[in-house]
Amino acid sequence: MMLAAADIHDVADTGRSAATVADLMAQAMSCTSGNSVAQAGHLRQLEALSTRLATARLQVAVLGQFKRGKSSLANALLGGPVLPVGVLPLTALATFLSHASPPRLRVEFFDGTSECRVLADGEELQRELAGLVTEEGNPKNRLGLARVEAGLPSVLLERGVVLLDTPGVGSTLHHNTAAARAALPECDVALFVVSPDPPITDVELAYLAEIRPFVARLAVVLNKSDTVDHGDREVSVGFLRRVLTEQAGLPPDVPIFPVSARAGLQARLAGDAAAVEASGLGVVERYLAALLGGERAEVLGAAVASKAAAVVGSMRMDAELELHALRMPLEDLAERIARFGVAVGSFEDERRSAADQIAGDRRRLSARIEEEFERLSRSAEDQLGREADAAARNGDDPAAARAALAARVPMLFEGAQREIAEGIERELLAALGRHQQRADALAASVRQTAASLMDLPLEPPEASDPPEIPRLAGWVVDGRTETFANLTVGAIERLIPNAIRRRRARRQLCEEVAAVTRRNVENLRWMMRQKVDDACRRFAASLDERLTAALAVTQGAMETALERRQHQADTVSGAASACDEAVRLLTVILDALLAHAAVQERGDRS
Repeated sequence: MMLAAADIHDVADTGRSAATVADLMAQAMSCTSGNSVAQAGHLRQLEALSTRLATARLQVAVLGQFKRGKSSLANALLGGPVLPVGVLPLTALATFLSHASPPRLRVEFFDGTSECRVLADGEELQRELAGLVTEEGNPKNRLGLARVEAGLPSVLLERGVVLLDTPGVGSTLHHNTAAARAALPECDVALFVVSPDPPITDVELAYLAEIRPFVARLAVVLNKSDTVDHGDREVSVGFLRRVLTEQAGLPPDVPIFPVSARAGLQARLAGDAAAVEASGLGVVERYLAALLGGERAEVLGAAVASKAAAVVGSMRMDAELELHALRMPLEDLAERIARFGVAVGSFEDERRSAADQIAGDRRRLSARIEEEFERLSRSAEDQLGREADAAARNGDDPAAARAALAARVPMLFEGAQREIAEGIERELLAALGRHQQRADALAASVRQTAASLMDLPLEPPEASDPPEIPRLAGWVVDGRTETFANLTVGAIERLIPNAIRRRRARRQLCEEVAAVTRRNVENLRWMMRQKVDDACRRFAASLDERLTAALAVTQGAMETALERRQHQADTVSGAASACDEAVRLLTVILDALLAHAAVQERGDRS
């Protein structure tokens, strides 16, 4: 059912009314046909946000720099050691935890498949997660996981919370930072974890700035507070509050909770309520309880409204562009389309340049792979050759020497390959990240040019997800390394004198070393080049599709208006009236969504 304009205006005026965020998104969806690429994209975004709102589940993310104790805090809130903690950072994905009894696990893969399993108990869940979301269990996410969801019995989760445990930013594992940023669009409430030593860093302040547009509530948890005495703790809180206020722009009364997650979990497991309070965990739990009580709908609505407002703002600009084109004098419109056509030529040049640069990086990385594997080939043949020589000089039995060398081959090649793969992947991620930034700037310049030509204000860009870099799962060829043939010694050969037989065995073993080295190097080199080529091709195609859509949407709106003006003059008035109504409705819907989203700022100060 369509909302009356007066109802929407009421929301815009008060920030609260019968027009809910769900109503507003439904009304926005009715303002577009979904026929164009851009309109279909806007509809998909709003439908996803509507589904997100309908679940009424508050998604609370534990965010922060690596090794600040995020997983320990999540475990303390869950009431048990569910999530892996330890020396190594988490791998390249977040873990979504919701209520379920008995425990269960759902895993989605990059190839679109998924697996669901019911588990025996919490201990089995913990073991399974350790094999999925740690660098030790799943290095570089070689399993190709896109998402991990765990269900378990928990008082907090049973009340309607989905807890997100995220990888830390700022480590040398760049895929962890990318995964942490990729989880931001799914966050409603953020628990931003810092610690007294070291104090909050520039990396954390930059990440905090990225987080704020996505969440309706944000609280800061000063973890490991038991590592300093009471006086130093107060100093740390005061210093942290000044930095957050002066450098991060947070309100002076932003919630800051000194906590010892480790002590809180121990107290929770021991059933010691006084120790839970002493750890600071109780204050955090009451903060979340308040959000789950009367504030839940407001917080969730504010989070979704903020995301929906960005989409509606883009929809309004598209409608305004078409409206101006329909109302502009025909000669003026044709002249501006021609000017945009000139600009399109420049955009096309930049797009081709971007494609050439991606291809150049692909060739550069391919050359690097050739160099690295040539180096590996020389090193492996030299190392295995020396061991073969030593075995021959020592007079070792040829079969025993061959068996010893065969045992060395998998360790040598798989370890070396992993080292090469990590270096190549770091370079690939850095290169594709640069291309993503250029594509963002080019897409923004298309909109800026159109807005300037049509005398329109430029809408702020939609809050987009962080760059989706193709994951390069499956680098390591475990269990498939080629090794030595199982040759037997014939009866005639046993009659040959020992000295001659040893020379023949040495020569044969050295020939086998060279053959094994060539086979393994070629197999691994081919596989890695295929991975890099595929990643670059898919990434280039994705960026090209996005830029093509940006050009088609902007240019198409103006050219469609020109076509209508020239050949369908009788329909121009009706089309202009429809665009005018869409702009008017989208404007009041946008104002209303922003009013709902403003609850976020009021909540931060409450």
